[in-house]
This record gives sequence, C-alpha cells and structure tokens, in this order.
Amino acid sequence: MVEPNRVLQSGVQRPGTFYSWCVILAATLFSFYIMIQINLFNAISVDLMRELNLDEKQLGYLVAFYFYGNVLFLFPAGILLDRFSIRNLMLVVFTVSVIATYIFSITSSFWLINTTRFILGLAGAFPMLAAVKLTSQWFESRQMALVIGVIVTVSIFGGVIAQTPLALLTQSLGWRYAVQIVAALGMILIMIQFAVVRDKPKGSEKVDFEKQAQLKRIGFWNSLRMVVTNGQNWLGGIYISFLNLPTFIFGAWGTAYLTQARHFTQLQATVVTTTFFIGLTIGSPLVGLISDKMGLRKLPLIIGAILSLAVLLIIMFSPAMPLWVVSCQFLFLGLVNSSQVIGYPVIAESNPRIFTAIATGIGSTVVMAGGMLIPVFVWLLSWSGSNMIVDKVTTYSLADFTRANYLMLLGLIIAVIASLLLKETYCKQLD
Repeated sequence: MVEPNRVLQSGVQRPGTFYSWCVILAATLFSFYIMIQINLFNAISVDLMRELNLDEKQLGYLVAFYFYGNVLFLFPAGILLDRFSIRNLMLVVFTVSVIATYIFSITSSFWLINTTRFILGLAGAFPMLAAVKLTSQWFESRQMALVIGVIVTVSIFGGVIAQTPLALLTQSLGWRYAVQIVAALGMILIMIQFAVVRDKPKGSEKVDFEKQAQLKRIGFWNSLRMVVTNGQNWLGGIYISFLNLPTFIFGAWGTAYLTQARHFTQLQATVVTTTFFIGLTIGSPLVGLISDKMGLRKLPLIIGAILSLAVLLIIMFSPAMPLWVVSCQFLFLGLVNSSQVIGYPVIAESNPRIFTAIATGIGSTVVMAGGMLIPVFVWLLSWSGSNMIVDKVTTYSLADFTRANYLMLLGLIIAVIASLLLKETYCKQLD
C-alpha cells in the first residue's frame, strides 16, 4: 500500500516514508563500500606486506594516503554537492573508486598502490556528505539523527564485512582475488544506485530553484565565510573526528594489536574487531533515535564521549582475558562510540538548510583529518625501537601498543571538551 504524501515544514510535499528510505539506503551503499576500503587492511595487511616486502611504516603511509586524499577533497565535495546533481556526482565518483580498487588488486608497484588509495580518499569525500544532503531533502529535521544513525549503521556494516568475512576470503583466495571481488561488488552497488537514487522529491523543483537563487544572491565567498566562522561546525567536526579515532586505528591495527599484544590468533582477532563494528552498527540508529526522542543533542554527546573514554581505559589496562570478554569490551566500545553520529545533525542543524553540504563538508574535513594521525600512531608504536621482524612482519610488544594507544585516549579527552563547548540545537534546523 502506497503511503500518503507528507507536507513538511519547508512546504515541500514529500513521498511516503518507504520511498524516502529506499533513496537514502541506496545512496548509503557508497558509504558502505568506502568503509570496506578504509578497513580492509585488517584482513589483507599480513599477506600484502609479505608479498610486497613492506614494513609497518610503509603500511602506515599506505593507510594514511586514503586520508590525505579524503581531507583534501571534503570541502570541495561539499561545494559541488550544494550546486550540482547529487545522484550524478555519486555515480561518477563511485565508478572511479571501483576502477581504483581493481587497479589496487593487480599492481605490485608501491607508488601506484599509494595513488589508488589517494584516489579512493578523494572519492570517499562524497558518500557521507551526499547522504546527509539527501536526508535534508527527503526527511524532516526532527528525524535527522535517526536517519543519519541508520546511514552510519549501513556504512559501518562495510567495516564488519572487511573484518572476518574478508579475512576468510583472503585466506581462501588470496588478497588480490579478495580485493577484486570487492571491486565487483562495487559495480553491483552502482547499478542499484542508478536505479533508485533521486536528488529530490517530485514537486520540489520550485523550492530547489529558490534555494539556488538564494545561494547566488548570498555569493560564494559570503556563504563560505558564514560556514567557516560558525564554531558549531568546527566543534562538531572535532568531536566526531576524535571519537572516530578508535574506528580508524582498530580498523587498520586492531588485528595486529590483538595478535601481537594480546596473543589471539588471526581469525580470533578479526572476530574481536568485528564485534566493535557490530557495536557501532547497533548503536548508531539507537543513539540517533534516543537523541531525536529526547529532543536533545548535547547530553548524548557528552555521555557517549565519557563512556568511550572509560571503556578504552578498560581495554588498554585490563589483564589477559578470554576471547569472549575482550569481544564484549570491543562490542561495548562500539555501542558507546556510536554517539559520534549525533555530531552530523548538530552540524546540519546549526546552519541554514541551503548550506547543509558545505557545512557538513567543513565538519567532515576535520573528522577525516583525524585519520592523518595514523602515522603518529605508527611513530609512537616504533618509539622504543624494540620491535622484531618475524616471518617478514614487524611485531610489537604490549608496552609499544599501550604507548601508541595513548593517542586515542588524548583524542577522547578532546572529544569530551568539544561536547561541553557545543551549543544545544534542540533538534531544530536553523533557517
């Protein structure tokens, strides 16, 4: 049964909820794919390092190159998404990312692998911004945290796929065939997006024309100044960025930490990191729903940051534990770490609707800049110089990982401070 149309605060008639969700979920498949790209090194890093004779620092640079490209293009991506077709931009960029993935799977050149990761970083600037922009077009602002929570859940599920499932695929077929299967998956997802995603509901053309005219009246530089000077955008970005550090670091180094410092097997380690992403998957829509129902953003942000800090301390300093206990610790870290999803609606609600993508682009630039701290993590890991080479793979001690993990602790402390400084939006769009 087709749901009746809904008329929202903006006066635009929206289609039923079912079709709106179809558009958003199809658009989110790009974020899902990019999350596989960010986290696949947990599954393929050992085989990749052995085949290409890479050390840990080179692997760190390889991981960081994605974030270099991402941070470089997040702001331009926001500008493009505010002014051109979201659907067309996503289809073009998604296609480029699939081509880069395939090239990554067939080359043995270190510089070319770095180049493909850089291109994937450029492409990865678009999916979250596009999804947030589409959410503002297809849903009311009071539903934004729930919808973005679901977007993050679908995206994080890509991180889940990049753990144990991709590790098993790598063990069976080798890392090159596994990455080629990821590229083939991308082609299927592109076809789904082509069939389902639309920029905006029918009947919104007049409102969209008025928004574009308003953007022209304000002018590019004035709109840029309004967004850049809004402290909420920076604080929201800082909060998400530092709360995201465990995702970045455990996504790339979680398996190494658990096998070398906690002495689990490779498969057991990927099971533990999978539970972290399962926690994020469950927690993201749940936290978003709670925030929407409370009509508050700031309090859930503060609670999430404090609990994330507490759980990380437990993980870092607890003695040797059985697999199920460590899995529960990582699961709970994922659950409380999910409060980061509320940062996106805070940024969106703190700006006029016409600036949604560019404002989210500013915030996301800060968010992804956190990924550029990975070389710092590697530097801290190698600080003592006591690491050893075992079967062509550099290994580190528990003390080495503990020292490097202080970077995450510092980041979570900064996130707590940022949450305290943020202003409450009460789930209302600034217009």
